Amino acid sequence: MANISIGAGNVPRLKTGYKKLLGLGEGVTGEEFLMSFEGNTDITFLVQTSQIPGLQRDNVESRGPLGVMFNQQGVYKNAQDINVSFKEVVSGKAYQFLKDWVVNKKYLTVKLTLVGENYDSNAYTSWILEDCWIEIEAADLSVEDSTSVLRPSGTLHANWVNHEENKAVEISL
Repeated sequence: MANISIGAGNVPRLKTGYKKLLGLGEGVTGEEFLMSFEGNTDITFLVQTSQIPGLQRDNVESRGPLGVMFNQQGVYKNAQDINVSFKEVVSGKAYQFLKDWVVNKKYLTVKLTLVGENYDSNAYTSWILEDCWIEIEAADLSVEDSTSVLRPSGTLHANWVNHEENKAVEISL
């Protein structure tokens, strides 16, 4: 006889948990993003790997009597470095756009939008990244990669991430 006294099954409890999960709706899958640019409506990239911009504050470290340490939230940290991989952009207008962005040292406003079968573009599935510049890394080319799509990657540097684009803010310095 087993010594585990709480080993009895509880199927009604499992069903309750399942119904709670079901009530949340479908989960977000992060399979593809579209990247568009303010003032450049003819250029849109399909981004196959990216990141949702973080929400952060700087960590402020302090010490009290007898050296007791504690941490508290500091200033809002809004500048972001976001890794991104594009679907093939080696030829044509899309690559020329990236080259122009880097070579001519431009700062652009970028909209990153989660797309997929169940998503509509709205304030909760898109982010406005302002005053951005980009670095494109070298892409590997190989005669053995004839069955894979070239995916150039790089880092998008954003100086301001607008998480709440429709919220009015009054501030003075």
